[in-house]
Amino acid sequence: MSYSAGEEMEKLVGLIYGDVGSTKFNFTVEDQSLQKFDYVALTHREGYVLAQVSDIKRYSDLSYDSIKALYGKNNIPKIVRGDLSAHAEVIGYRDERGVLQSPKTPFDVGQPVYKANENLIRHVLGLYADKKGGAYIGLLKGHDLPVYLSIDTIVQKHLCILAKTGGGKSYACGVIIEELMKKKVPVVIIDTHGEYVSMVRPNKNKKELENAKRFNVVPKGYGGQIVEYTPIARRGNAIRLTLNGVNLEAKEILDMLSAKLSGPQIGVLYQVVKDIKEFKQTYTIRDIIEALNLAKSNAKWNVIASLEALESTGLFSEKGISPQQIVKKGQCSIINLKGVPPDVQDIVVARLTKELFEARKSGQIPPFMLIVEEAHNYCPERGFGNAVSSSILRTVASEGRKFGMGLGVISQRPAKVDKNVISQCNTNIILKVTNPNDLRAITQSVEGLTSDTADEIQRLQVGVALVAGGSLTKPIMVEIRPRETDHGGRSVTIISGEDGFKEYKPPKLPDEKVVKHVDVAQVEPPKKSPTKAEHVHRVANRLGWVSTATPDETIAILTKEAKKMKEDPFKYLQSLAKLGEKYCHEKDPNCIRCPMNEKCRYRLRKRR
Repeated sequence: MSYSAGEEMEKLVGLIYGDVGSTKFNFTVEDQSLQKFDYVALTHREGYVLAQVSDIKRYSDLSYDSIKALYGKNNIPKIVRGDLSAHAEVIGYRDERGVLQSPKTPFDVGQPVYKANENLIRHVLGLYADKKGGAYIGLLKGHDLPVYLSIDTIVQKHLCILAKTGGGKSYACGVIIEELMKKKVPVVIIDTHGEYVSMVRPNKNKKELENAKRFNVVPKGYGGQIVEYTPIARRGNAIRLTLNGVNLEAKEILDMLSAKLSGPQIGVLYQVVKDIKEFKQTYTIRDIIEALNLAKSNAKWNVIASLEALESTGLFSEKGISPQQIVKKGQCSIINLKGVPPDVQDIVVARLTKELFEARKSGQIPPFMLIVEEAHNYCPERGFGNAVSSSILRTVASEGRKFGMGLGVISQRPAKVDKNVISQCNTNIILKVTNPNDLRAITQSVEGLTSDTADEIQRLQVGVALVAGGSLTKPIMVEIRPRETDHGGRSVTIISGEDGFKEYKPPKLPDEKVVKHVDVAQVEPPKKSPTKAEHVHRVANRLGWVSTATPDETIAILTKEAKKMKEDPFKYLQSLAKLGEKYCHEKDPNCIRCPMNEKCRYRLRKRR
């Protein structure tokens, strides 16, 4: 793409002077309106090259004594306007393939420098996204140029928003969420402080509405797309969030326990879960606790205490809210954790994220964006605490893009967030940060940032963000647009004054068909070994101890009887299962050798 100086770069701002390189240069300032961070253009053999003003200085030859002499008899100072000089850093130009390149030879002394026009800025910086596929986040600082970020890039390659307390991170996140809802992208928000529920209402803040016209923003609420969930007692229209607590594997349980278990403790948990699965088709955390109580190992006590604490959260039920209810096209699901104890918040994030990740991998839910507020609580950097949700969030950060699960990391303490998680975020929105540790963490984790950039981050005005990554070739300063919705994260005033996705549907059962009767003797029976529960069911009914229709009923009755006799239910059931495997076969039972044949009603009936 070529540009003509006469046609497109009409405003001269200065002339190059001094030592000139191919990546930076100084120029005189002829246009007094020029400001730091403005974009300028100059010609080179490859065409127009874009550069950015990094500093402006005023020079004067007057000495200290000369300045003192300027004071008149009445000590009234006289202002002397010195000459302005600017320093610019070269960004580059796009070659015929659209690849960003830097000049290989220096510019000429005396060469004119022009104010860059919008087309060149967009072209070189990579501001290609538009209303159709982009998220409108604000205006380029110093230029009323709308900035759109690619929604595909945000969701596919993750997002992080970092700022100090009160720096506007939740506000900026709300802007992103509004844009995602407009495009019907499913969103799930881990809302630690209940800041996003207010998005059902339009923005009525007078100060923000005065500025909204400049940004072309119209107030709007998204009540029709937002669904609120909470794990505590019903709050307004919120739906009670429960998680599926049936048939949890030992590893799934371990992933949710905050207490570290020893090797023997882990072993006893695995063994008990294995024993239960042999005799029960469905089991709960309470079933595991009861089975642990009957175990003889002393290692069981810490495991029991941990499971009791897990069950007492009230998060788990026999069904739970399904991933298909939480993630739907066009729906924004807010997981409101306000008032929930931190340890319970951690479990909710860990288990819910795991369920959503597995559902997305298997294609049961559409591609979606998971936004985690106060991320330093859920995926802390090593040395800053432990969280049971850390492992799954690291997995989503590293593998989520393969399956269409985007991650949004929001935090006021970047130094306390896992560096591996931040470094996986391709789009970065950074507002004012002043803590040295946080600044260091940002520059180490975000590509394209330098120590000079860190200095600028400290000086950012409220409402201005440094945006890096995504489709952008260089970090840019953006004035974040006003929210369409009501912002619920304001500080308390103390003193007045995807394409191609189809909704998941369970498979239909086949229609009943009339089949021709075939003698059983003609059909070879399937070679499927009976389960231990089926062996127990058959033996107990033949002995006449129970009269039940299903193995589950049999197991339940015999378990209670074993407890009454102060027997270990699993050993008791195991002994009956062995009888079924060795003697009491489904067909042709070996009754003569069975040690229980004298008391067996089945054998007595056969004799008659």
